[in-house]
Amino acid sequence: MKQVKVSFILLPGFALTSFSLAIEALSVANLLCGEEVYQYQICHAHLPLSSDISSNHQTTVTSSNHVPIETSGDLNLCQNSDLIFVCGYLNTADYDNPALFSLLRRVARKKGRIAALSCASFILAKAGLLQGKSCTLVPEYKTTFTELYPDIPIQENLYTVTDTLLTSAGGTATLDMLLYLISQDHGRDFAHNTSQQFLLERIRSSEEIQTSRRHLNLRMKSPCLGAAVELMEKHISHPYQITTLANKIGTTQRNLETVFQKYEQISPGRYYLRLRLQQARKMIEETHLSLTKVAQATGFSSQSHFSKCFKDLYNQSPSEIRQVNSSLN
Repeated sequence: MKQVKVSFILLPGFALTSFSLAIEALSVANLLCGEEVYQYQICHAHLPLSSDISSNHQTTVTSSNHVPIETSGDLNLCQNSDLIFVCGYLNTADYDNPALFSLLRRVARKKGRIAALSCASFILAKAGLLQGKSCTLVPEYKTTFTELYPDIPIQENLYTVTDTLLTSAGGTATLDMLLYLISQDHGRDFAHNTSQQFLLERIRSSEEIQTSRRHLNLRMKSPCLGAAVELMEKHISHPYQITTLANKIGTTQRNLETVFQKYEQISPGRYYLRLRLQQARKMIEETHLSLTKVAQATGFSSQSHFSKCFKDLYNQSPSEIRQVNSSLN
Protein backbone atom coordinates (compact mmCIF):
# COMPACT_ATOMS: atom_id res chain seq x y z
CA MET A 1 0.00 0.00 0.00
CA LYS A 2 1.06 3.57 -0.65
CA GLN A 3 2.56 5.26 2.39
CA VAL A 4 1.01 8.57 3.46
CA LYS A 5 3.32 11.06 5.14
CA VAL A 6 1.42 12.73 7.96
CA SER A 7 2.43 15.71 10.10
CA PHE A 8 0.68 16.86 13.26
CA ILE A 9 1.34 20.52 14.03
CA LEU A 10 0.62 21.24 17.68
CA LEU A 11 -0.25 24.77 18.75
CA PRO A 12 0.01 25.78 22.42
CA GLY A 13 -3.24 24.91 24.21
CA PHE A 14 -4.30 22.28 21.66
CA ALA A 15 -7.08 19.83 22.57
CA LEU A 16 -5.57 16.55 23.73
CA THR A 17 -8.68 14.45 23.01
CA SER A 18 -8.79 15.38 19.32
CA PHE A 19 -5.06 14.87 18.88
CA SER A 20 -5.11 11.51 20.69
CA LEU A 21 -8.03 10.14 18.68
CA ALA A 22 -6.41 11.14 15.41
CA ILE A 23 -3.13 9.46 16.38
CA GLU A 24 -4.98 6.37 17.61
CA ALA A 25 -7.01 6.01 14.40
CA LEU A 26 -3.88 6.12 12.25
CA SER A 27 -2.12 3.68 14.59
CA VAL A 28 -5.02 1.22 14.35
CA ALA A 29 -4.98 1.51 10.56
CA ASN A 30 -1.26 0.71 10.54
CA LEU A 31 -1.83 -2.26 12.82
CA LEU A 32 -4.60 -3.70 10.65
CA CYS A 33 -2.51 -3.23 7.50
CA GLY A 34 0.51 -4.90 9.08
CA GLU A 35 2.67 -2.06 7.85
CA GLU A 36 3.18 1.65 8.38
CA VAL A 37 0.79 3.00 5.75
CA TYR A 38 0.54 6.23 7.76
CA GLN A 39 3.98 7.51 8.70
CA TYR A 40 3.28 10.30 11.14
CA GLN A 41 5.38 12.80 13.01
CA ILE A 42 4.57 15.44 15.62
CA CYS A 43 5.84 18.98 15.11
CA HIS A 44 5.72 22.32 16.88
CA ALA A 45 4.89 25.54 15.05
CA HIS A 46 7.65 27.85 16.24
CA LEU A 47 10.62 28.20 13.93
CA PRO A 48 13.89 28.46 15.89
CA LEU A 49 16.11 31.52 15.84
CA SER A 50 19.50 31.17 14.15
CA SER A 51 21.22 31.24 17.54
CA ASP A 52 18.67 28.95 19.09
CA ILE A 53 17.97 25.25 18.78
CA SER A 54 18.33 23.16 15.63
CA SER A 55 15.24 22.31 13.62
CA ASN A 56 15.29 18.69 14.77
CA HIS A 57 15.61 19.50 18.46
CA GLN A 58 12.78 17.92 20.41
CA THR A 59 10.49 20.54 21.89
CA THR A 60 7.37 20.00 23.99
CA VAL A 61 4.01 21.65 23.41
CA THR A 62 1.50 21.81 26.25
CA SER A 63 -2.16 20.93 25.68
CA SER A 64 -5.19 22.78 27.07
CA ASN A 65 -5.26 20.44 30.07
CA HIS A 66 -1.56 21.02 30.77
CA VAL A 67 -0.24 17.74 29.37
CA PRO A 68 3.11 18.26 27.59
CA ILE A 69 3.65 16.42 24.31
CA GLU A 70 7.13 15.95 22.91
CA THR A 71 7.62 16.87 19.26
CA SER A 72 10.25 15.83 16.74
CA GLY A 73 10.97 19.26 15.31
CA ASP A 74 9.55 22.40 13.72
CA LEU A 75 7.65 23.32 10.57
CA ASN A 76 10.61 22.43 8.35
CA LEU A 77 9.76 18.76 8.90
CA CYS A 78 6.33 19.26 7.33
CA GLN A 79 7.43 20.41 3.88
CA ASN A 80 6.83 17.09 2.08
CA SER A 81 3.76 15.95 4.00
CA ASP A 82 0.80 14.42 2.17
CA LEU A 83 -1.54 15.18 5.06
CA ILE A 84 -1.22 17.85 7.74
CA PHE A 85 -3.24 18.06 10.93
CA VAL A 86 -3.34 21.48 12.58
CA CYS A 87 -4.18 20.96 16.25
CA GLY A 88 -5.41 24.09 18.02
CA TYR A 89 -7.93 24.97 20.68
CA LEU A 90 -7.17 27.73 23.19
CA ASN A 91 -6.22 31.19 21.88
CA THR A 92 -6.32 30.18 18.22
CA ALA A 93 -8.45 33.22 17.32
CA ASP A 94 -5.47 35.48 18.13
CA TYR A 95 -2.72 33.12 17.02
CA ASP A 96 -0.32 34.68 14.52
CA ASN A 97 2.39 32.70 12.76
CA PRO A 98 3.22 33.81 9.20
CA ALA A 99 5.54 30.84 8.68
CA LEU A 100 2.70 28.42 9.48
CA PHE A 101 0.24 30.27 7.26
CA SER A 102 2.75 30.22 4.40
CA LEU A 103 3.33 26.50 4.83
CA LEU A 104 -0.40 25.74 4.75
CA ARG A 105 -0.87 27.83 1.60
CA ARG A 106 1.95 25.92 -0.13
CA VAL A 107 0.45 22.58 0.85
CA ALA A 108 -2.99 23.70 -0.37
CA ARG A 109 -1.57 24.79 -3.74
CA LYS A 110 -0.05 21.34 -4.16
CA LYS A 111 -3.47 19.79 -3.37
CA GLY A 112 -2.15 18.25 -0.17
CA ARG A 113 -4.77 17.47 2.45
CA ILE A 114 -5.07 19.72 5.50
CA ALA A 115 -7.23 18.81 8.50
CA ALA A 116 -8.06 21.34 11.20
CA LEU A 117 -8.94 19.89 14.61
CA SER A 118 -11.11 21.64 17.23
CA CYS A 119 -10.51 25.39 16.73
CA ALA A 120 -7.85 25.20 14.03
CA SER A 121 -10.41 26.54 11.52
CA PHE A 122 -9.26 29.95 12.81
CA ILE A 123 -5.80 29.12 11.46
CA LEU A 124 -7.10 28.11 8.03
CA ALA A 125 -9.21 31.25 7.86
CA LYS A 126 -6.27 33.47 8.81
CA ALA A 127 -4.15 31.75 6.16
CA GLY A 128 -6.80 32.65 3.58
CA LEU A 129 -7.71 29.03 2.81
CA LEU A 130 -11.42 29.25 3.66
CA GLN A 131 -12.40 31.98 1.20
CA GLY A 132 -15.54 30.82 -0.57
CA LYS A 133 -15.72 27.73 1.67
CA SER A 134 -17.44 26.69 4.89
CA CYS A 135 -16.03 25.00 7.99
CA THR A 136 -16.71 23.36 11.34
CA LEU A 137 -15.20 24.10 14.73
CA VAL A 138 -15.83 23.70 18.46
CA PRO A 139 -19.37 25.05 19.07
CA GLU A 140 -18.37 27.37 21.93
CA TYR A 141 -16.19 29.41 19.53
CA LYS A 142 -18.76 29.86 16.75
CA THR A 143 -19.73 33.37 17.85
CA THR A 144 -16.11 34.54 17.91
CA PHE A 145 -15.43 32.99 14.51
CA THR A 146 -18.51 34.63 12.98
CA GLU A 147 -17.43 38.02 14.32
CA LEU A 148 -13.96 37.66 12.82
CA TYR A 149 -14.95 35.94 9.58
CA PRO A 150 -18.60 36.81 8.80
CA ASP A 151 -18.28 35.65 5.17
CA ILE A 152 -17.23 32.08 6.08
CA PRO A 153 -20.29 29.90 6.87
CA ILE A 154 -20.05 27.55 9.85
CA GLN A 155 -21.53 24.10 9.36
CA GLU A 156 -23.35 22.29 12.16
CA ASN A 157 -21.91 18.95 11.08
CA LEU A 158 -19.40 16.88 13.02
CA TYR A 159 -16.89 17.67 10.33
CA THR A 160 -16.74 19.43 6.98
CA VAL A 161 -15.02 18.33 3.78
CA THR A 162 -14.27 20.90 1.09
CA ASP A 163 -11.93 19.62 -1.61
CA THR A 164 -8.66 18.85 0.25
CA LEU A 165 -9.57 20.81 3.40
CA LEU A 166 -11.23 19.17 6.39
CA THR A 167 -12.38 20.81 9.60
CA SER A 168 -13.93 19.16 12.65
CA ALA A 169 -15.83 20.08 15.80
CA GLY A 170 -13.21 18.41 17.95
CA GLY A 171 -13.70 15.75 20.61
CA THR A 172 -15.01 12.41 19.36
CA ALA A 173 -16.02 14.06 16.06
CA THR A 174 -12.33 13.68 15.23
CA LEU A 175 -12.80 9.93 15.02
CA ASP A 176 -15.57 10.35 12.44
CA MET A 177 -13.34 12.58 10.34
CA LEU A 178 -10.40 10.16 10.58
CA LEU A 179 -12.57 7.25 9.49
CA TYR A 180 -13.59 9.31 6.47
CA LEU A 181 -9.94 10.02 5.62
CA ILE A 182 -9.02 6.35 6.04
CA SER A 183 -11.96 5.31 3.86
CA GLN A 184 -10.73 7.64 1.11
CA ASP A 185 -7.32 5.96 1.20
CA HIS A 186 -8.27 2.32 1.77
CA GLY A 187 -12.00 1.91 1.17
CA ARG A 188 -15.17 1.67 3.21
CA ASP A 189 -14.68 -1.89 4.50
CA PHE A 190 -11.22 -1.11 5.86
CA ALA A 191 -12.56 2.03 7.57
CA HIS A 192 -15.33 -0.05 9.16
CA ASN A 193 -12.76 -2.56 10.40
CA THR A 194 -10.82 0.33 11.89
CA SER A 195 -13.90 1.73 13.61
CA GLN A 196 -14.65 -1.71 15.07
CA GLN A 197 -11.49 -1.53 17.14
CA PHE A 198 -12.88 1.46 19.03
CA LEU A 199 -15.89 -0.53 20.24
CA LEU A 200 -13.56 -2.29 22.67
CA GLU A 201 -12.75 1.04 24.29
CA ARG A 202 -16.48 1.80 24.62
CA ILE A 203 -15.88 5.30 23.28
CA ARG A 204 -19.38 5.10 21.79
CA SER A 205 -22.55 3.09 22.04
CA SER A 206 -23.45 0.58 19.33
CA GLU A 207 -26.13 2.95 18.03
CA GLU A 208 -23.61 5.80 17.78
CA ILE A 209 -21.20 3.56 15.86
CA GLN A 210 -23.97 2.58 13.44
CA THR A 211 -24.86 6.24 12.91
CA SER A 212 -21.22 7.04 12.27
CA ARG A 213 -21.01 4.26 9.70
CA ARG A 214 -24.15 5.44 7.94
CA HIS A 215 -22.79 8.97 7.68
CA LEU A 216 -19.47 7.62 6.46
CA ASN A 217 -21.17 5.61 3.70
CA LEU A 218 -23.06 8.69 2.57
CA ARG A 219 -19.98 10.91 2.62
CA MET A 220 -18.08 8.36 0.54
CA LYS A 221 -20.74 8.84 -2.12
CA SER A 222 -20.57 12.61 -1.73
CA PRO A 223 -19.39 14.84 1.17
CA CYS A 224 -22.30 17.14 0.35
CA LEU A 225 -24.82 14.28 0.63
CA GLY A 226 -23.43 13.10 3.97
CA ALA A 227 -23.36 16.60 5.43
CA ALA A 228 -26.97 17.25 4.39
CA VAL A 229 -28.32 14.00 5.86
CA GLU A 230 -26.42 14.57 9.10
CA LEU A 231 -28.14 17.95 9.50
CA MET A 232 -31.53 16.52 8.53
CA GLU A 233 -31.25 13.91 11.27
CA LYS A 234 -30.37 16.60 13.82
CA HIS A 235 -33.34 18.76 12.87
CA ILE A 236 -36.36 16.48 12.78
CA SER A 237 -38.70 18.47 15.06
CA HIS A 238 -37.91 21.81 13.40
CA PRO A 239 -36.94 20.92 9.83
CA TYR A 240 -34.97 23.33 7.71
CA GLN A 241 -36.13 24.63 4.37
CA ILE A 242 -33.97 22.98 1.69
CA THR A 243 -32.53 26.36 0.71
CA THR A 244 -31.49 26.98 4.34
CA LEU A 245 -30.07 23.47 4.60
CA ALA A 246 -27.99 24.00 1.46
CA ASN A 247 -26.64 27.30 2.79
CA LYS A 248 -25.66 25.71 6.10
CA ILE A 249 -23.49 23.10 4.39
CA GLY A 250 -21.94 25.55 1.96
CA THR A 251 -23.68 24.58 -1.26
CA THR A 252 -26.68 25.60 -3.39
CA GLN A 253 -30.16 24.13 -3.47
CA ARG A 254 -29.65 23.18 -7.11
CA ASN A 255 -26.44 21.29 -6.37
CA LEU A 256 -28.08 19.55 -3.41
CA GLU A 257 -30.95 18.42 -5.60
CA THR A 258 -28.51 17.12 -8.21
CA VAL A 259 -26.54 15.16 -5.59
CA PHE A 260 -29.66 13.56 -4.06
CA GLN A 261 -31.04 12.58 -7.47
CA LYS A 262 -27.70 11.08 -8.47
CA TYR A 263 -27.06 9.00 -5.35
CA GLU A 264 -30.50 8.47 -3.77
CA GLN A 265 -32.84 8.87 -6.76
CA ILE A 266 -35.01 11.21 -4.72
CA SER A 267 -35.25 14.94 -4.08
CA PRO A 268 -33.76 16.29 -0.82
CA GLY A 269 -37.23 17.42 0.26
CA ARG A 270 -38.69 13.92 -0.17
CA TYR A 271 -35.67 12.36 1.55
CA TYR A 272 -36.10 14.73 4.50
CA LEU A 273 -39.81 13.97 4.71
CA ARG A 274 -39.09 10.23 4.70
CA LEU A 275 -36.60 10.63 7.57
CA ARG A 276 -39.19 12.49 9.63
CA LEU A 277 -41.86 9.88 8.94
CA GLN A 278 -39.48 7.04 9.81
CA GLN A 279 -38.84 8.74 13.15
CA ALA A 280 -42.59 9.21 13.61
CA ARG A 281 -43.25 5.51 13.02
CA LYS A 282 -40.56 4.58 15.52
CA MET A 283 -42.16 6.84 18.12
CA ILE A 284 -45.62 5.39 17.43
CA GLU A 285 -44.35 1.82 17.83
CA GLU A 286 -42.05 2.40 20.81
CA THR A 287 -43.86 5.02 22.92
CA HIS A 288 -47.31 5.87 24.21
CA LEU A 289 -47.12 9.49 23.07
CA SER A 290 -50.31 10.81 21.50
CA LEU A 291 -50.34 11.05 17.73
CA THR A 292 -50.60 14.83 18.06
CA LYS A 293 -47.35 14.94 20.02
CA VAL A 294 -45.69 12.56 17.57
CA ALA A 295 -46.68 14.86 14.71
CA GLN A 296 -45.28 17.89 16.53
CA ALA A 297 -42.06 16.07 17.45
CA THR A 298 -41.41 15.28 13.79
CA GLY A 299 -42.05 18.77 12.45
CA PHE A 300 -45.72 18.64 11.39
CA SER A 301 -47.89 21.59 12.42
CA SER A 302 -51.05 19.87 11.15
CA GLN A 303 -52.05 16.37 12.25
CA SER A 304 -54.15 15.90 9.10
CA HIS A 305 -51.11 16.67 6.93
CA PHE A 306 -49.03 14.32 9.08
CA SER A 307 -51.56 11.51 8.67
CA LYS A 308 -51.78 11.99 4.90
CA CYS A 309 -47.97 11.94 4.44
CA PHE A 310 -47.67 8.95 6.76
CA LYS A 311 -50.28 6.94 4.86
CA ASP A 312 -48.73 7.85 1.50
CA LEU A 313 -45.45 6.26 2.67
CA TYR A 314 -46.67 3.28 4.71
CA ASN A 315 -50.12 2.59 3.21
CA GLN A 316 -51.46 2.70 6.76
CA SER A 317 -52.52 5.58 8.93
CA PRO A 318 -50.68 6.39 12.19
CA SER A 319 -53.69 5.19 14.19
CA GLU A 320 -53.71 1.86 12.32
CA ILE A 321 -50.00 1.36 13.09
CA ARG A 322 -50.69 2.14 16.75
CA GLN A 323 -53.58 -0.36 16.87
CA VAL A 324 -51.50 -3.13 15.28
CA ASN A 325 -48.64 -2.47 17.67
CA SER A 326 -50.99 -2.48 20.70
CA SER A 327 -52.48 -5.82 19.69
CA LEU A 328 -49.03 -7.38 19.41
CA ASN A 329 -48.13 -6.20 22.91
